Amino acid sequence: MAQLSLSENKWRMVRRVCRKKRFRYEDARNMTRHDQVHFDWLVAEGFFVQTGEGLYELAGKGKDAADLGYYEWESAVGL
Repeated sequence: MAQLSLSENKWRMVRRVCRKKRFRYEDARNMTRHDQVHFDWLVAEGFFVQTGEGLYELAGKGKDAADLGYYEWESAVGL
């Protein structure tokens, strides 16, 4: 496994919600034009988990990445 760095914008989104139990997309926004793309990526990669209609929680992967902005990544292709 490798450790990869989140981009600053994605890391800031994770940091904005790390103290909240549940949050909405608006709570995580950095007010940049790419916020929706970054948020969708964080949901797809398992940093945020949808818990209800429009509500999300920070997953374990997101909690681990919140401190330093690094996350564990495993290649799908065996080397």
